Amino acid sequence: MTDFLTTWPELDYQSLYAVPIGGQGELGQVMWLFIYQGEMIVVDAGASYPARELPGVDLLLPNTSFLEANQDKITALLLTNGHEEHAGAIMYLAHHVSLPRVMAPRFVAELINQNVYDLYGTSEATESASLPAMEVVDVKTKYQVGPFEVEWIVSNNAIADACALRISCNAGTVIYTSSFKFDQTPVDGILLDVGRLATIGDEGVTLLISDSANVEAGGYTLSEKVVAEAMEKIAKTASGRMIVVMPGTNTHRLQILFDAAAKSNRKVILLGDTLHKIAVSAAITGNLNFDRAIEGSINALAGMNEREVMVIASSTEADPINVLDEMAYDNHPTVTLKEGDTIVFSSDVLPGRARHMAHILDQLLLKNVSVVWGQRKGVHVSKHASKEELKLMLSVTNPRYFAPAIGEGRHITQHGEMATAFGLDESAIFTLSNGDLLEVRNGVACVAGSVSFQPVLFNREQGERVTTASVNERRALSLEGVVTIGLTVTAGGEIVTGPTVEVGASGFLRSSEWAAMRLELDGIVREAVSRTKKDSKNDDVTVQLRSSVREAVVKALRSRLSAKPTVQVLVHQVTS
Repeated sequence: MTDFLTTWPELDYQSLYAVPIGGQGELGQVMWLFIYQGEMIVVDAGASYPARELPGVDLLLPNTSFLEANQDKITALLLTNGHEEHAGAIMYLAHHVSLPRVMAPRFVAELINQNVYDLYGTSEATESASLPAMEVVDVKTKYQVGPFEVEWIVSNNAIADACALRISCNAGTVIYTSSFKFDQTPVDGILLDVGRLATIGDEGVTLLISDSANVEAGGYTLSEKVVAEAMEKIAKTASGRMIVVMPGTNTHRLQILFDAAAKSNRKVILLGDTLHKIAVSAAITGNLNFDRAIEGSINALAGMNEREVMVIASSTEADPINVLDEMAYDNHPTVTLKEGDTIVFSSDVLPGRARHMAHILDQLLLKNVSVVWGQRKGVHVSKHASKEELKLMLSVTNPRYFAPAIGEGRHITQHGEMATAFGLDESAIFTLSNGDLLEVRNGVACVAGSVSFQPVLFNREQGERVTTASVNERRALSLEGVVTIGLTVTAGGEIVTGPTVEVGASGFLRSSEWAAMRLELDGIVREAVSRTKKDSKNDDVTVQLRSSVREAVVKALRSRLSAKPTVQVLVHQVTS
């Protein structure tokens, strides 16, 4: 078998294949493929947030090359929960491949019906991204999906109707936990179905694919009830407005906040279209219960008693740190922070964002607002299982093979090491990377190749046209800046006006050497123009001028300032 697959013929008809397209080595963008007897099911279709070194990229979406090449083999898309990392790329997937069936728990189906994850707006792309009628599934019910028997199992998470999956065929049984934790006092009272998982474990689990995102945390993940206690206390004691910034898909926390508002006589104002849609979906499906008397209006915010206000805000994407940034720097379209406000950041700070968060906190302190954030203050708990819960999942399901999933590289590795200490043989543990094709043939598992997995860079204005080259250019501009040289010349190359020099977004602007360098640039440009005019044998010298002036300016900046800005030269030619 080749190392890289884009076509179907090399797959063994009687083997079971499990393929992660995203979510391995990253938080988010979760998607798995399961292939057996010439048919394929897709499990989850998630998005992830780009690191700050990817300017101009709003989302990372899973690669669909293998699916597009083999879309006639796709039997169904199965969804496990409504978090963005599991469901944020649904419309993107539907835009690129034909999905015969989409099956999901009730709340996830309602999110899709509310267009929570519509990436394309009202463009033509939306019209071509069509989904079949949603099939709302029931837990503990067995569904035949092509050659697979599939069952949704009640799980526990920070979102309504979270489920795990049992995927069975003649080649074996897979338990896919999705994101989960063992919350013993869940907000909605629904416990993870340990009994059903144990029964399946007794029957025999060939492969366990289990959440790894919180493996570094010892013990057990705290219950959402901890957050309820903290939020109620803040709501009752805050002297002014209470402003909560949180992930929009955390429906359990929404219920906690609505309850806290009711107990403290505050009106709830939701900010953000996505948050509104999620709240509506939760209310429709019975997962958000409240007296409508506590609903507030954003239009009446300015005239409300500040002690009676609770604002809950999220962003278009569920990562809320951008909303906090906007509020801190007075760029939010609706809320302007002021002294006396209490702002609660009820979320994790994603990897790579710690420095960003530090700057935001500094800015908030300058505004003299009260800031509460983090697990130590009790306003946030993880939605992922900690180490002891991960051990419990292994114990309950007792798998023959194990694939740690849903996490960065260190999470995947540590979860695999933990399973070894737990008793599984190293040969039974597969720390897969995105694209790896795990084959189970005659009960024996091995990695048998790979498929395309590089993520798609997505910008809400540009769509999927963001390229690596454009990202590299933006990165260079953000780090080094840009210098623009302007000239007007005659047809013979004589300078009529200029040179003008414009500089932007450059760190060297503050250096003491820049003032002297700025004065020298005039002479450097004129010398380059004179040299080019003398050497040129072409009546139209604008092309040569652009090249020679740029080269001279780049050399000067690098040698004297150790700076590498993007240098562009604009030459206008006039005729007499």
